[in-house]
Amino acid sequence: MLKKLLFLSICMLGLAFYASAQEVKVSGAVKDANGEPLLGATITIKGTVKGVVTDNSGNYSILAPKGATLIFSFVGFTKKEVLVGNQTQINVELSDKVLGEVVVTALGVSREERSLGYSVQQVDAAKLSVVNESNVIGSLSGKVSGVQIIGSSGAAIGGSQKIRLRGVTSLGSNDSPLIVVDGTPISNTTFAPTNQWGGRDYGNLAGDINFNDISSVSVLKGPSAAALYGQRGANGVIIITTKSGKARKGIGVDFNHSTTFDRVFILPKYQNEYAGGYSQDFLTFNYDPSRHPASWASFDGQKILNYSADESWGPRMDGSLIRHWDSWYPGSEFGQLRPLTANPNNVRDFFNTGTTITNNVALSGGDAKSTFRLSFGNVSTKGVMPNSKLSKTNVGINASTKLSTKLKASVSLNYALTSALGRPSSGYSGRNPVNSFNQWFQRQIDIDRLRNYRNADGTVRTWNIIGPNDYNPANPTAFLVGQYWNSPFFESMENAPTDNRNRIFGNLNLTYEFIPGLNLSLIGRTDAYSQTIEEKIASGGLDQDMFFTRVSRAREDNYEFLLQYNKRFGEFSVDANFGGNIRRNMYNEVTEQTVGGLAIPDLYTISASVDRPNVSNYKNEKEVRSIYMSTSFGYKGMVYLDVTARNDWSSSLPEANNSYFYPSLSSSFVFSELMNIPWFSFGKVRVSWAQVGSDIGPYRVNPVYAVGTPYGSSPSLGVPGTLNNPDLQPQTSSNYEVGLEAKFLKGRIGFDVTYYYNPIKNQIITLPVPSASGYNNVITNAGQITRSGIEVSISGTPVKAGAFSWDVNFNIARNITTVDELAEGVDNLLLEQTLSQRWGGTSLFARVGEQWGQVVGRKIKRAENGLPVLNPNGSYVIEQNVPLGTVLPDFTGGIMNTFRYKNWELSAFIDFQVGGKFFSTTKMFNAYSGLSEETVGNNDKGVPVRDPVANGGGVHVVGVGEDGSTIDTYVDAQTYYSRLFGLTERWLYDASYVKLRELRLAYTLPKNLIAKTPFNNVSVGFIARNVWMIHSNVDGLDPSEISGGAGGYNLAEGGQLPGVRSLGFNIRLGL
Repeated sequence: MLKKLLFLSICMLGLAFYASAQEVKVSGAVKDANGEPLLGATITIKGTVKGVVTDNSGNYSILAPKGATLIFSFVGFTKKEVLVGNQTQINVELSDKVLGEVVVTALGVSREERSLGYSVQQVDAAKLSVVNESNVIGSLSGKVSGVQIIGSSGAAIGGSQKIRLRGVTSLGSNDSPLIVVDGTPISNTTFAPTNQWGGRDYGNLAGDINFNDISSVSVLKGPSAAALYGQRGANGVIIITTKSGKARKGIGVDFNHSTTFDRVFILPKYQNEYAGGYSQDFLTFNYDPSRHPASWASFDGQKILNYSADESWGPRMDGSLIRHWDSWYPGSEFGQLRPLTANPNNVRDFFNTGTTITNNVALSGGDAKSTFRLSFGNVSTKGVMPNSKLSKTNVGINASTKLSTKLKASVSLNYALTSALGRPSSGYSGRNPVNSFNQWFQRQIDIDRLRNYRNADGTVRTWNIIGPNDYNPANPTAFLVGQYWNSPFFESMENAPTDNRNRIFGNLNLTYEFIPGLNLSLIGRTDAYSQTIEEKIASGGLDQDMFFTRVSRAREDNYEFLLQYNKRFGEFSVDANFGGNIRRNMYNEVTEQTVGGLAIPDLYTISASVDRPNVSNYKNEKEVRSIYMSTSFGYKGMVYLDVTARNDWSSSLPEANNSYFYPSLSSSFVFSELMNIPWFSFGKVRVSWAQVGSDIGPYRVNPVYAVGTPYGSSPSLGVPGTLNNPDLQPQTSSNYEVGLEAKFLKGRIGFDVTYYYNPIKNQIITLPVPSASGYNNVITNAGQITRSGIEVSISGTPVKAGAFSWDVNFNIARNITTVDELAEGVDNLLLEQTLSQRWGGTSLFARVGEQWGQVVGRKIKRAENGLPVLNPNGSYVIEQNVPLGTVLPDFTGGIMNTFRYKNWELSAFIDFQVGGKFFSTTKMFNAYSGLSEETVGNNDKGVPVRDPVANGGGVHVVGVGEDGSTIDTYVDAQTYYSRLFGLTERWLYDASYVKLRELRLAYTLPKNLIAKTPFNNVSVGFIARNVWMIHSNVDGLDPSEISGGAGGYNLAEGGQLPGVRSLGFNIRLGL
């Protein structure tokens, strides 16, 4: 036995010696085409998980069998394979993928751009935002052709951003694209007002994504690119790929910090000549001994203002000594006279200097077998609105490991916690301070005197008091009650809402390789959030105190498999995918609100409701099952043909119509492979066709009865006002697309041109029906719209000389969306009405034969010579229901310039929009209430327009009468502007703009300065956002921020928050 063991041991030692003799130690360096070492390049032995990574100098060393093949790879570079043989020194140069760029496409599959037969535009992290943008949607503005972003003001602290790809896709307002993060579809639900009255904007869910985690964003603009995502890809898809770890020596640490200081920079132009009131005559205090306190006798005859007026058609601010509003409240100011002078900056001084502090740290590393990246980020914002702040915390992990030579596991998981206080209101919701400043205010008010909004006894004080001439001895403080408005600081400090949201999204992926090129992936994905919103109206103000709360919970789970096959057969290649998916959506919402006030002042709970509170609960569930496939055939890397197909079965459609199929075909031809022109680097033509269906939300097929407030002890159910349709069919979108791409001078200059034609038929819309039917509306399949347009992207490096370079990227797009047909007998569909509809104002329509989104309203009648038609009193003759243009822009685009000189880098991004209309409630009221600068100044006689017409004042109006006679007259200014109220044409503005949106000047410290530090890169920079409104056709408003949220049609701004400029600094450190 001992002899046998000894013999076996000798054999094993011999085998080990023989095996070691067959291995060689290979070392060398890995560099790029410029000779720069590549830190973290991976060298693996083909067919194994064994490998190493290069050090800081690009050097490596590995033991490998003599017959082995080494694979050299680095992110963004072409892989290279080298046979070891007897070599002990192997130096490798990797070339980057300038002409073979890889983009992320549907299902998260990375493909060479040359093989794609449809339009995909990818933006990497460096170009996505030269400053730290809080919402990835907003960062796409102007950087991708065909994308329109309608943002919200920075004052909204995390407000919503609305995105449209290639215009609108339906007769309704649901035209938002699908957002996918690392393959996981995530919700972009908006919590913002979509009605004409406005409200508070609690943001859209895309804001939960940590901007510092993003590696790139691919935009699949049309159904051709997005067909594999099914009905949710009908509006396009935004694919976000997050950063991942890579093989390297040790653990890398990246730290990114920025601090910005935010100031209001766009406000309407106010007049500073006339004070509050309805008349230019001063009021006087008339002492009445039978009513007023005896101590007030000395006040008799003092000049006062009409404090209860919330307009500024009052006396000229000439320095006269008067009693201001606060001189009637008990305290040190009581009885004092002060000059009546202008406060030009009273609105601007209401706002704070806001701050946004962003910190992000990421740990990353790995080897040839496993990689990871763990990140932690926090954004802390103190808003420009008093008592407004927001905090967002993100934790993300992206990791992968080879469990064996065949099995790989990966995980991508993100957690976001968002909490906010005092998100400001916009429009006619509550007693919005910005609404007051721009529409109902008095220009002489000293804003600092409003900061103390409570008297010594705790009662509330405000500027808009009834006034001392209405003093009632039975209720001696009644005249100090506000008429219309609380102090703006009372609104901000006492009525501040709170909200918080917890969210988690991500996926777990197992991939097994059966044979080289054949893989099976099993993937579980989830996206879940819980949000709580609490709003209140404080006790003691003008409105009845109130408490409101809403808790929303939503979850989407996806379970899928994906079989992938990639194989080359000589000059032919095949890339095939086959998969299936089960998607389950769940949503639950509970809303509660007090009724009749609070039983205990300032106790903000539902239990404090005086009367029975209103309580509602809503829940829905939906399931979609899918199978899909795609196959790409390639020939010589020159000709490609793609075929895709998908079938969905939706639980929200009738059983007989719940299955819908969508195919696509696309092809690309790289014709530059047939050419040998030194300056012509790359040329490709592409063509595609696709068809995509879409369904509706749950519970739209059969009648659904709403549970109402009980009547006594009896329950109640509400009969639905909308008739659901058991025969609904999927909406169908067909897309035809052609494109041309070319690059010149080894990729230094390139362009991409796309034309598309996209009819969308069988729309699912809601139509009004006669009330005699028992319903107000009916859901039906009807109508067709057609989108068509052209998109152009140009990129290049015009200058590259020595240490200086200039890179430029330019995008421009033109989209036209026309309404081809509606339901039978219907040629005009109302989409939205503005606030001014109450005064015979403005509506938005879909009209057959015209562009989608026609603004229809009141217009001044004009004679053939163009002069306005006037009534004898100088008022305009008005035409009703006149089309006045579309809300959709004619062109959108942007230009990014990046200049580099040695260690300096200057990036400047300009975006623009040409055309499109929006109605401004702010501008209308600003003039109507005498606040606007345009309501003052001299007329053509050199006399102030606010002077009486008899004294030479008034607005000069020239036109013709109904009989053709000339009318040349002057109209009292207050009368003139009151007549313009609700006149759509006058307050409808061109939404064109050109804006320097982002600017960054950065300096990267030279390597020799940080050689003795633990850092391998350090950069510092100056950053700025909303730097300069280069051009706009409307003053005092930002046309790019008229959104009331990520929903709705963006027809009107009803009380826009002011634009905010941000200036600050950025520090980036790498270990």
